Amino acid sequence: MKQSTRALLLAAAGAAIALASAALGTARSAPPPQGTRVASVNLRRILDKLQERQEFEMQLQAMVRQFEGERDAKKKKFDAAAKDVAAMPEGPERQDKVEAIILEQFEFDQWGNARLSDLDLERSLMWRNIYRNMRSEAAKLAENEGYDFVVMDDGADDITANRDIKMPLEQQVAGELHRRQMLYASPANDLTDKLIVRMNNARAAGEQPSTPPTGGAK
Repeated sequence: MKQSTRALLLAAAGAAIALASAALGTARSAPPPQGTRVASVNLRRILDKLQERQEFEMQLQAMVRQFEGERDAKKKKFDAAAKDVAAMPEGPERQDKVEAIILEQFEFDQWGNARLSDLDLERSLMWRNIYRNMRSEAAKLAENEGYDFVVMDDGADDITANRDIKMPLEQQVAGELHRRQMLYASPANDLTDKLIVRMNNARAAGEQPSTPPTGGAK
């Protein structure tokens, strides 16, 4: 009875060792799990070479030139009217003209502020459109290249401060330091140039939606 029990125990132990060996062999032969892959892109380089931004900048510059032309014409007309009123003798007619010029000055200022607000809106739309397209093309590129994340490289190697800015130098440097998100990015995992090519090609093919300036209120 004792020998039978001992034999059973030895058989069970042998089976356990065999199963453990098989499991170990399987674990050794299985490929190691693939780690998370992270790539980076340099925002400054992208914006410098992005066709979309260049097109928007040209359109916005045209809007600025139009605004400046209209502003100068209105101001010239206003200055001429003010000069004529200044040469008028005192009296009710001159007072009416003065009040009309004051109202015209107010309307001119309101018009200028409205146009500047329009330009600010168009610039915000430009940046939002660029950001949406950048995210879209970065996702496609990451999928093609086998990356799990694409992060933004801050780009600059050093932090500088400007004495001409009305802010303590220490505060400038500390603020810039807090804004930095990346200390190092391997050039081997830099997708900047590939992303620029993708975005420019998509723009040329009409795959990226264009958001031309609306012109705002006149």
